[in-house]
Formats: sequence, C-alpha cells, structure tokens
Amino acid sequence: MAAVDPSQFARARSDAVVLDVRSEQDFARAHLAGSGHLPRPQLRERRSELPPRDARLLIAAESAAAAREAAAEVADLGYARVDWLEAPLTDVPIELVPGAPARLWRPSPFLERVRPRLPAPGPGVRVLDLAAGAGREAVFMALDGYAVEAWDHDHQVLQRAAALAAHHGVTITTRTYNLERSTPRLPEGDCDVVMVFRFLHRPLFPHLERALARGGYLVYETFLRGQERFGRPRHPRFLLDPEELTHSFPSLEVETYEESRPENGPLLARLLARRPA
Repeated sequence: MAAVDPSQFARARSDAVVLDVRSEQDFARAHLAGSGHLPRPQLRERRSELPPRDARLLIAAESAAAAREAAAEVADLGYARVDWLEAPLTDVPIELVPGAPARLWRPSPFLERVRPRLPAPGPGVRVLDLAAGAGREAVFMALDGYAVEAWDHDHQVLQRAAALAAHHGVTITTRTYNLERSTPRLPEGDCDVVMVFRFLHRPLFPHLERALARGGYLVYETFLRGQERFGRPRHPRFLLDPEELTHSFPSLEVETYEESRPENGPLLARLLARRPA
C-alpha cells in the first residue's frame, strides 16, 4: 500500500479504480465523478461489489486515517494493489459532483460477450443461474431486464446476491438448493437461458439440457485440468478435460466454445450452446 498526496491524485487515478468509503450521505452530497462507493463498515459484507482482484484500487475517505484503514481492510480481502488518499477527499483539487456511483464489479466477461446473442428480455423470458454465488451474473442479467432466478446451496451467499440486486434497483428470485443431490429437480423445458459459472457437477448435465426451452441457450464457464497448479479447485472431479464441454450436451448445438490458458491462470473452458427450436 502507498499513500497518495492530493497533488498527485489526478495522475494516480488515471490507472486506478477510485473507491469512496465515506457515508451514504457524504457520497450523495458530492463525490469524484466515476468513483465507486462502499461505506467502510460494509466493505466485507458487500465485497462482491468490488472490482476484480487484479485491479488497482485508490481509496478515498473523509480523512487520511479512514482511507488508510479502509485500504488495509481491502488488502485483507485479497487485493494486492491498494493505495489510499493521504487527505480528506474534499481537499483534492478536482471538482466533486452529486449523482450515483459507478459500478465497480463486473460479471464474467464471457457472459458480457455472448449477451447480445441471447433471447431479448421480455415478459416470460426466464433466466436460471445455477450455483449463483454472490450473484454478479444474475444481477447483470436482471439489470438488462430479464426475470432471473439464482440458485445456490448457501443461503447466506444468496442473501448477498439479493442485496446486490437491491443496491442496483432490481430484484432477483433466490432459492437455496443443493445441486449435487442424487436427483436434482430443475425446471423442465421452460428456461430461455441457463447459466453456470465456476461450478462442475457432471451428473447435472442432462438436467441442464432438459431445463432449456426450445431455442434456449446454455452459458457455461468453469475450470480446466491444470488449474490445480494455481489454486482451487484441485480435485479432478471439479476440473474439465480439454474439449469436454463440446460433447457433454448431445441435444444442444454448440455455437461457441473456447479455452483460455493464461500463464498465471485461471484455466477456463467456455461454452455457448442452443437447444434447437
């Protein structure tokens, strides 16, 4: 972590994400345009609203001490590049403005890329997000106008997903459900989009196919063998073989398949497949 002087702030923010950790009232009154906002007491419970961990963060607060302490908390959440403003935000020689905060978090970049190819949102268009976790993908689709159900085995993490939706003025339906039960009960034939990110349970595959309506899409992204070199997951049953997803859903037509193997991970397979109309 490093302190940033107010005179250096304009240059420092050019390659950083500014996170304002002041109160809701102070932020609404005036803040730096383009900054994100999380009140410091809520940093941990709303950590799913932070940007990817490889981002550089610049923390601003009502005082240098508050910014420094918040920066330490963010660093404890796994962020390696966190700097803090060594002064109250109001001392920065940049105009502050009222308005809404910027969205710092992002869903899977793969979902962002394939979203234009999915059915248009509208009444009755149903999206099912399985193993939804903190809900970034579910909320992203809800913000686009879809009716979204988010399922996960962890009730507490689903509460965070619902809170993330509420903070952005949308709603999602959540359901606590163990997808690894012996006979999972998914909807049959009425989901326009089924999404699965960073989760693998092979016995679930045929149920995903049957959940799709005719013309519906499956969006799937999870880890490949070799990922164990970089961290979790490490057990082979949670890691895909190369090309495995391309033949795992025989009733679907594969529209896009890709594998990414960056030098420092993560190793991922990505699939967009469609049930014929």
